[in-house]
Amino acid sequence: MKNYNLKNINVTVVDGHRTMRKLLTFVIRALGVKHVDIRRNSEESEQFNTVAKPDVIFTDWSPKLDGIDLVKQIRRNKSVHDRFIPIVMITAFNDLPRICEARDAGVTEFLAKPVTAELIYRRICALVDQPRSYVQSKSFFGPDRRRRNLAYVPAERRQEPPRSAANTDYRSRVRMAV
Repeated sequence: MKNYNLKNINVTVVDGHRTMRKLLTFVIRALGVKHVDIRRNSEESEQFNTVAKPDVIFTDWSPKLDGIDLVKQIRRNKSVHDRFIPIVMITAFNDLPRICEARDAGVTEFLAKPVTAELIYRRICALVDQPRSYVQSKSFFGPDRRRRNLAYVPAERRQEPPRSAANTDYRSRVRMAV
């Protein structure tokens, strides 16, 4: 794992639970981040994008705070300062439908509670080391949902000719001539 100097980045923490806000802020500052903007809910966060200008957002998704609404607000609003802000969703609800919903809303990374300082640091490193390109369509704006770059290998459409002695002989002569 690389050792990044994080003192010059701005982080916004949006969490409805006071204890979790304090814990995340403590951990992020311990990682070297000097400026941490703290918000209790998405209403407080409406203007954060123009005031704090964060480099990364950590948001909760719990009964106290619907982080998905915040993500949608950022990704879909073209007047937002930076719709490309990496957003890390932190939640205790980590079943597959929730992960897919978060991904489809435009979350960049996902962290399941309980979190550790190492996991938070790894997510920040992933944002730096493996930046994701963004996709815009009529129904979606956000980080590319694909995690792997798969090389496209077109399927062979030509049919193999029936094997006969004549065909086999001809094919071997062609290969030798080439």
